[in-house]
Amino acid sequence: MAPWSASRGVLILGRAALFRFAVAEFVIEETERVLAGKLGGAYGGRELLRADFRLMLKRLRVERIPHASQEEFRQARALIRHTNDAPVLAAALKAAPDWVLTDNTAHFTAEISARTGLRIATPEEFLRKAGRLFGG
Repeated sequence: MAPWSASRGVLILGRAALFRFAVAEFVIEETERVLAGKLGGAYGGRELLRADFRLMLKRLRVERIPHASQEEFRQARALIRHTNDAPVLAAALKAAPDWVLTDNTAHFTAEISARTGLRIATPEEFLRKAGRLFGG
């Protein structure tokens, strides 16, 4: 994450309790795996990185959305063309959040938003829209 990215801005606002985070277990596990693989050694070890990531989730008071059942996965898979994104979509459908934030605009498209009723945005789009909501 860049030092001053929109994603970081969302995390800062969430830490200030302006909204709540809900994150799929699948996403948490995948993030831990990728972080450990890319940064583990440089960070001071995989376990330290994992512990700090989990501390961040705790401090953000993240609501963890359980893994999708086979039926939930099947239903989500019918809606999205990329199989690897079906668990994420299934969790979003289960959680029914106000917003789904992702930089994966290639797979989480306006069509997916229309088919599911989920409001999908990149972190940058979300901050722009949230700024208008808060009078900015």
